[in-house]
Amino acid sequence: MKKVAIYIRVSTQEQAKEGFSIAAQRDKLIAYCKAKSWNIYDIYIDDGYTGTNIDRPAINQLLDHLNAFDIVLVYKLDRLSRSQKDVLYLVEDKFLNNNVDFVSILESFDTSTPFGRAMLGILAVFAQLERETIIERTKLGKERRAKEGLWRGGGNIPIGYDFIDDQLIINEYDAMQVKEIFRLYSEGLGFNKIAVTLNKKGYKTTNNTKWSSSQVSRTLRNSTYVGLIEYNGEFYPGSHEPIIDKALFDKVADILSNNKNNKSNSKSKVNYLLKGMLWCGYCGTRIKGNWSSKGAGGPKYYHYVCYSKLKRPLHMVKDPNCPSKSWKMETLDGEVVEQLMQLPLNRDKIIQKYEENKQSIKTYEDKFLLEQQLSEIDKQINRLMDLYQDGKIPANKISERIDKLYQDKKKIERNLEELNSHIIEENNHDISLDEILELLGNFELIWAEATFEERRIILRDFIKKIIVTDKPKIEWNNKNLN
Repeated sequence: MKKVAIYIRVSTQEQAKEGFSIAAQRDKLIAYCKAKSWNIYDIYIDDGYTGTNIDRPAINQLLDHLNAFDIVLVYKLDRLSRSQKDVLYLVEDKFLNNNVDFVSILESFDTSTPFGRAMLGILAVFAQLERETIIERTKLGKERRAKEGLWRGGGNIPIGYDFIDDQLIINEYDAMQVKEIFRLYSEGLGFNKIAVTLNKKGYKTTNNTKWSSSQVSRTLRNSTYVGLIEYNGEFYPGSHEPIIDKALFDKVADILSNNKNNKSNSKSKVNYLLKGMLWCGYCGTRIKGNWSSKGAGGPKYYHYVCYSKLKRPLHMVKDPNCPSKSWKMETLDGEVVEQLMQLPLNRDKIIQKYEENKQSIKTYEDKFLLEQQLSEIDKQINRLMDLYQDGKIPANKISERIDKLYQDKKKIERNLEELNSHIIEENNHDISLDEILELLGNFELIWAEATFEERRIILRDFIKKIIVTDKPKIEWNNKNLN
């Protein structure tokens, strides 16, 4: 005689429906067992549980007892689950794999018969359709959120933000790390050196681990920081506040793109002297270094071209119909250097600037930024306390947030203390004014003997930006000019 495990499920909403109550299901199932001369091993009941998932106490208990009976019996297929995907999983992977058949009275579904096994195949088709429908619905949901400017949900929240009430909210301490990464990379540091710098300062990622070069790389490529939401290659304006301004983000994207081209062509590596300084005079987007060749293995031709003309990446394109052309690298580099050599340098201004700036400007900017962040954290704590006192936020929600703010405050205070020590040490390493004046008198010689990176440093010191149409129009940094 076959042993049967009876399974009954009823949701809260179904309890009042005729035929779906626990008693009604029990009576029909027991009567069916008597008609079949089956012995009832046990009755498993999930009272008040939805059929949308299978995490239920009675079904879990039944699965633990699979070796004790021969058949699982239900009144209707959806009593097991409303998801065909879950039904297939339970019947095929759990019941049949343990030599337990499955019977549903209402649909005459019996896996011990040829018809029942055929029905199992049909069920598998519908389960796959259900999976694909869920995937498509998830994609549509993520696309809708992106178009509304909302974070897509799931995965790790980008460092620099907290996810509160369905919104990305800037975390001042973590945002400081993001700003540091973009600044250092724009100034020429590589991924690994940036990671080392962050780790020396005691910074941590969102997972409370040390920074790695790959994490730095991902951060620099994340368009969330410039106020965009990316989904499936499309970019939408986000409802969150950006951490990085667009000018810096575009500059970093330009450097990343050039570095990628250089790396992929390392056997014939080319350095673009003006990368990060060029802007298209037609559409206003940035200009990047690029190369082309005629045929496989043919000679490479190096030039500058604007992102709109390239039509990629999408967030850099300002005018798909930009009338700009490409500029030969040698020609544009030569015209800019020629203008540089004709500059009237102001010795008096440089001497005055030297006397005023014996200390590192960047160090003091960092100090000012840290002090601003301390002030902002104090303001956030005060705002949270005001909300709590006004009864607008419960104590259990405020305590965790305030604890996090105090932890951030301690980290900033430690970094500020280290920075103050660094300022004192830095002031003891002044550059000789005589050396500077000697170099100014031999500018052309300096340029001729300078390495590529040294030439880049010179250009960045004298040039704010270069706007290119037919000819380059240079906006000079006037601090070193007559």
